[in-house]
Amino acid sequence: MRKIKEFLLANQVRMRIFNQTFAYIMHLVQCFLNLMPPFIRNFGFRLMLGRCGKNVFFDYNIYLKFPWLIEAGNDVAINRGVQFFPAYHGNHHIRLGNDVYLAPNVCFFASGHDINDLTRLVGDDIVIGDHVWIGANAIILPGVIIGESSVIGAGSVVTKSIPPNSIAVGNPARVIRTKEQWREGESWQNTNVTE
Repeated sequence: MRKIKEFLLANQVRMRIFNQTFAYIMHLVQCFLNLMPPFIRNFGFRLMLGRCGKNVFFDYNIYLKFPWLIEAGNDVAINRGVQFFPAYHGNHHIRLGNDVYLAPNVCFFASGHDINDLTRLVGDDIVIGDHVWIGANAIILPGVIIGESSVIGAGSVVTKSIPPNSIAVGNPARVIRTKEQWREGESWQNTNVTE
């Protein structure tokens, strides 16, 4: 498998042909699953993931590229339009802990291009701790670790790791308060953490 990977990644043309072919096949499989009732769709996605815990909810129109590099714990909710892009070239995973809730259209990118050499792919694992809620349209970039019991606001772009028990919003996302501060009287209306 390693020699095949090296062969494919050594040449831009081969890499693009492989990527287009693989993306087409994955699109067909996922389109088929989107037409299925929930119990069949969930079973199909569970088989595709590298690791899948109990009670994982897969909504319609999610996208998994290289699904064997994606792991989900127990009681995870993957809402409509969520996209996962782990890194095949570097074997970089996307790992979701237990009780993780992903609002619609959240995107995970464990891979990108080196800004000094755009033909070179770079990346790192993305790790989401337990009891995390990520708001709609948030983007999580390579190397990010979101600590347990954190909340990421809608539309945020997470470029750096977020400590546990934090509420982070913005582009780039920054911690605006901890959950302890939230409990001490901050009102929901004064923050931009919505689904």
